[in-house]
Amino acid sequence: MLWNSLAYSTIEKAFKESQIQANQTRKAEALKRLCFYHDDQISYLEERLKNFYSKPENMTPLFINLIRKVVNNLAQVYLQAPTREVTGGGVGDEKIFAEIYSSASVTTKMKTASRYAKILKTVVLRPVWRKGKMDLDILTPDILDVEYGDVPEDLISMMITHYPSSNKHEEITYSLWTQDEVKILNYRGSTISTEQNPYLILPFVPVWDYQPTSEFWLPGGDDLVVAQEALNERLTDLLYVLRQQGFGAAYVKGLTGQTEIHLGPGSVTALPVEGDMGFAKTNAPITEIIEAIEFVLKQVAISNGLSASSLTTDPSEESGISKIISNRELEELRRDDVERFRHYEEQLFSMFRTVWNTHNPGRKLSEKCEISLDFYDPKPQTSMKEQAETWDKLMEMGVISAVDVVMQKNPDLKTRDDAIAFLLQLREEEKILNERIEINAYR
Repeated sequence: MLWNSLAYSTIEKAFKESQIQANQTRKAEALKRLCFYHDDQISYLEERLKNFYSKPENMTPLFINLIRKVVNNLAQVYLQAPTREVTGGGVGDEKIFAEIYSSASVTTKMKTASRYAKILKTVVLRPVWRKGKMDLDILTPDILDVEYGDVPEDLISMMITHYPSSNKHEEITYSLWTQDEVKILNYRGSTISTEQNPYLILPFVPVWDYQPTSEFWLPGGDDLVVAQEALNERLTDLLYVLRQQGFGAAYVKGLTGQTEIHLGPGSVTALPVEGDMGFAKTNAPITEIIEAIEFVLKQVAISNGLSASSLTTDPSEESGISKIISNRELEELRRDDVERFRHYEEQLFSMFRTVWNTHNPGRKLSEKCEISLDFYDPKPQTSMKEQAETWDKLMEMGVISAVDVVMQKNPDLKTRDDAIAFLLQLREEEKILNERIEINAYR
């Protein structure tokens, strides 16, 4: 019996230690990805150079932010701010809604959240009442620990790590949220304070890069990180090769001893009979390194649903938006993202209402009101000539009229009656202009 209890405690301890190690690894990887996205890559590159060079301090680290380029091209849900409206509510709901979304900078932060989701795969949104107004926090995996039920959407608890500005380990604190209470823990995990959860729910909205099945922290994105590190190493190699082998190597034949030779314009050196001096060409693999870099860039683009031209410097008439439309894989990805973020925004609106109403009992947002979202739909960018030919063909087919063309060209015309009035005005101006031309020609 004693042996069984010892065996159980040993297994339980080993399991907890493995969980802690896994969490630390996950958080470190998330922090690394954030650093890579935000141009903080030098320290990681210098550490990797130590594995390949005996004197890495002689290398000049160089990187180009591949991750941010790919992520920003993939995260296309918020190309423009979606139209958000509240419906089915009472008097004053629209004003409260506008106040909440303005103070929380929702559009800007949702765009950031969509980009973070592409590289981190999982982020968490938290509506918070701060300094007398609503705000929205984007919580990343490097500071979070989560407990959930049978499915990732079933949150049981959320723990947030708060790092002090002093960087002292003993000043780290944690806030542990459950449906019933909020605990503040010290760096040892001991409880400092406990208070009731005022919302009686966990005020968090998880955002995933794709629909989770069994795991809260979604896998993926390793290819981008590996490609970024490989690119950084090749770029650093390129600088080293250019410095060490980019110039010819001076040589002297026929001299003996430790004679010091000064080379350069205006210098004269005495050489023995049949002696020689000059510069030998080197076979620096500059072209091969550049080709390898370009190959990596193109493969990363293609494997992530982007066009190969999106990561090259070759001139192209194709615009950013038209690349999205012309690429079916990326277009489908955006449609999936839009539907997922529509759901996230609906959850976020409900959470905003709960937090707002808790702190503003005398000015509540109606429980009946709902949010209506209309996401921007990008259209392919074409030349004026191509656009005019398309309109001509569509009008010949009877699919559209001049009214439709005018409304597309001038979005300020809100109704078809406005467009008709505008066309009639153009016809009248054209008639007057032609009459004046005829009069001047007669004179």
